[in-house]
Amino acid sequence: MRLFEWNSKSFEGDKRQLTGFINYLSGVWQNRNRYIELNEENTEEEEQEVKIQGQRFFDFTIDGKISARNFVGVVQYEGIRIEVYPKIFASEQTENVKKWQLNLLYWLTYCRKIKFPFSFADVSKLEFDDYLELLIYIFANYTEEVIARQPFQTYHLVEEEASFLKGRLLFDEYTKQHLSTGNWQSFYCAHQPFVYDNLFNRIIKYVAKRLSAVSTNHLNIEKLNELLFLLHDVADVSCIAEDCEKVKLNPLFEDHKQVLELCRLYLSNQVIDMDSEDSRNFCFLIPMEYIFEEFIFGFIDDKWPLINAKPQSIGYLALNGDRQVFQIRNDIYINKRLIIDTKYKIRKNANDLKAGVSQNDLYQMVSYALRRGCTNVLLLYPASNNTTNEPTIFQVPSRMLSDNINIQVSDIDIMFENIHQADNLMVKRIKELSPIFR
Repeated sequence: MRLFEWNSKSFEGDKRQLTGFINYLSGVWQNRNRYIELNEENTEEEEQEVKIQGQRFFDFTIDGKISARNFVGVVQYEGIRIEVYPKIFASEQTENVKKWQLNLLYWLTYCRKIKFPFSFADVSKLEFDDYLELLIYIFANYTEEVIARQPFQTYHLVEEEASFLKGRLLFDEYTKQHLSTGNWQSFYCAHQPFVYDNLFNRIIKYVAKRLSAVSTNHLNIEKLNELLFLLHDVADVSCIAEDCEKVKLNPLFEDHKQVLELCRLYLSNQVIDMDSEDSRNFCFLIPMEYIFEEFIFGFIDDKWPLINAKPQSIGYLALNGDRQVFQIRNDIYINKRLIIDTKYKIRKNANDLKAGVSQNDLYQMVSYALRRGCTNVLLLYPASNNTTNEPTIFQVPSRMLSDNINIQVSDIDIMFENIHQADNLMVKRIKELSPIFR
């Protein structure tokens, strides 16, 4: 099933699995912030929704429909597989799944918490029926290349009893367990053999086995089997996301670090269902507001490092005695020069006097400007279906600052027909937003 954000379809065909599916989504929802830290302040209505449905990925109606909310990606539960794509693609006349997949991947490459190491030249040549198989291919193809090119071995600490001395003698244990019992000819020693069967390779093997159970694509299954063949001598053990923290890689293994990050991602946030070894459940759903904000910041930080943009810059509006209250969080802050706040909304009535901006959003921008002492604010929306509205500038007179507050409202097109030209086009579009980037 394929959905856009805030669109719905009939769920009649999978009604027998509905209860189990909702319970699975509720479990994922409870663990959703382990990998991606979201700053959520739910309203009372939203909290009530969570109590009723147990999750906020989807809404289920009494007439047998499923409605996607603001999370994009893919979820699989037993025989159910649902893809959710951004609403900014919804108005396109023809279905272009490959374009949607590549654009979503492109945005994620600039997110700080999610790193997908791959070549667009490679991925863009292939056709995948759904987004889940594309994610699996990226892991299988990249990891197999890295392990085949540079197998990872490391020293592994072993403490054991031996008939001859290996490494160093653990004197305290040797005295207690051997000398004191007359078993002086056996040694209790510690040594570090250089082994292929190590935690890093065990994590990879575990993730590969779990993904091979999920995939139905013959190319992915073949790639994963090749990877498992390379790791044949590695022990089969269950792994969790926290195991990735125990692996220490030196700078010579930069590609291996990328592999470890992928494993950490798939083992976190219940992306891979950890409840059962035989489970084929998989959930990779990310709020589109997070992706839009992270993409804009990540791109600016990568292409204009000298302007020293800060993400999620936190401050407070007021003091209550000596305590700070009413937190503000600027999406992107360029010290004293520009505040950028991203709003993942489709502006309606963009040509009216208020330019489709809600009053609350404008109040928020004024408070940001006053608190930061910055007279330039950029309120940034995504363009829909390659339609970009002309920028609007609101001037707010202020006696508190040296000049009027200028709040510029702009759309930015983040969709690309040719993903290989995306960087150049995006640089051009960012430059059009403000003189700071020119």
